[in-house]
Amino acid sequence: MDRLRQTDTTQIIDDSLTGADWVTAGLIVVGSLVLAIALSRVLRRVIGHGIGPGFAAILTARLVAYVVFLIGVSYALTTLGVRVGPLLGALGLGGLVLALALQGPVESFVASVIIQARRPYTVGDTVEIDGELGIVADIDSRTTVLESFDGRHVRIPNRTVISTTIANFTRTPHRRSSLSVGVAYGTDLQAAIAALDDAVSRVGHIAPEPPPRVLVEGFGASTIDLTILYWHDSDVPTELTVRNDLAIAVHQALHAADITIAFPQVVVWSGETDPDGPYTAPPGPIETPVPGRGERSGPPRRRLPKRRRGTD
Repeated sequence: MDRLRQTDTTQIIDDSLTGADWVTAGLIVVGSLVLAIALSRVLRRVIGHGIGPGFAAILTARLVAYVVFLIGVSYALTTLGVRVGPLLGALGLGGLVLALALQGPVESFVASVIIQARRPYTVGDTVEIDGELGIVADIDSRTTVLESFDGRHVRIPNRTVISTTIANFTRTPHRRSSLSVGVAYGTDLQAAIAALDDAVSRVGHIAPEPPPRVLVEGFGASTIDLTILYWHDSDVPTELTVRNDLAIAVHQALHAADITIAFPQVVVWSGETDPDGPYTAPPGPIETPVPGRGERSGPPRRRLPKRRRGTD
C-alpha cells in the first residue's frame, strides 16, 4: 500500500523542483487572480448596463472569474510538473459525489439562472408564489426573498419557484377585482343593480376605463348573488383600499334603497302566493350590452362586382 501511494505521488508531482519554479507558479496564480477580479468587475458593469443590475450580472461575472482563475491554477500546476490529468480525474469523481450530496442546492442554483433568464419578476414587484404574497426583496443563487404584507420575511427555494404558479401583480398598471353581495329573493333586481351602480360611482379609486359592471351571478340557497366587476391600480394596498371603500358604499346604497342584504335563513312557506311581488309592471325584454361588441357581430361584408358576359 505504501509503495502504491508513493508511486501515485511520483506520477502526479515532480520532485525535481527549484525555487524559481515555485515563484513562477505563484506569480501565475496571483496574475490569474488579479485578471479574474478585473474581468469580473468589467463584466458586471457591462451586463448591468445592458439588462440592469441584479443577480444575473453578478452570477455571470463570478462564473467567468472562476473559470479564468481555475485556468490560471491549472497552468501553474503544470509549471510545477503536476500531471493535471490524474488530478482532474480525482476531482471529477469527488465533484460527482459532491453534486449528488448537494442536489437540492444545485437545483436551486440552476433555477436561479433560469429565473434571471426568463425574468418573470424583478426586485420590487408584487408577486404571489406558492401561495405566498409579498414584494420581491432579493433574488440570490438559492432563494427568492419576499417581504409579505403582514411583516413576514419569506424565503422560497428557486427550485420551487420554477415549478409552481407565479402571479405578478405589477406587470400591468391596472387589474380587475370583484365584490359579491347577496340580496333577498323578494328584491327588485333592476333596482338593486341601479343601487350598486350608484355605489360604484362614489368610490374614487375605481378606474373609469374599462367601466365597472354589475352582473347577476346566480341563485344561491338563501340569496340572489350579484357581482361587481371593477378595475383599479395593480398594487395590493390600492386593492385593499378600494375593496374597503366599495363595501361601505354598497352597504350604504342598499340601505338607502331599502334592499335587504340576505343571509342564510330558513323560510316556512304557507302555500299561499304573495300578490305584492317585487315587480309591479309586466316584464319587458332584457338585453344587457356586451362590452366591446357593437351592433354588428362580424366584419362588414364585401360586395363582389358583377361579372359581365362577353359578346360573341
